[in-house]
Amino acid sequence: MYLLHIDFTTPVKRNFFSNLIKKFQKTKYSHVRLRWINSTKRELIYEASGSEVKFLGTIAQETHKSEIIKTYSIPLTKEEYRELVDTCMEFAGIKYGVLQVLGIALTTIFNLDKNPFSDDRKSQVCSELVGRVLERVKKYHIPYDLDVAGPKEIDKTLRELMKDFPEIELKNG
Repeated sequence: MYLLHIDFTTPVKRNFFSNLIKKFQKTKYSHVRLRWINSTKRELIYEASGSEVKFLGTIAQETHKSEIIKTYSIPLTKEEYRELVDTCMEFAGIKYGVLQVLGIALTTIFNLDKNPFSDDRKSQVCSELVGRVLERVKKYHIPYDLDVAGPKEIDKTLRELMKDFPEIELKNG
């Protein structure tokens, strides 16, 4: 059995952009990412951060330190694990959606229906990426438009899913 961890994090070092997201979403975290132990027993992190969607191997994890605020752990079958890897390979290298983050803020401030900077998946932000992976790999329904959802909405969704899927475990939450 494989375990997929959904980590809600904040940078160890002070970060203006992270602090803005936390203030805006009223959370202790500013980022959501995926983490798992691969078939060669190495821990991988997969995230939309910096300039692109990427894997962080063990060496990169040492230089990109984050504090994990909470983690949801979800068991995967062998088939789901294969779908996870396949989906992550498909999205790897897509640019990070800096303008989409601004659009998420604008949709909230001005009560807009759509993100004005949505670009039909040509770029991804952390919450959008995690939501798409959960929809594809676990077939979970995400009740938010992923072009406007932030980490807080992914957290709310996972908390709700725990009611119907008792195999989802929450740590530190």
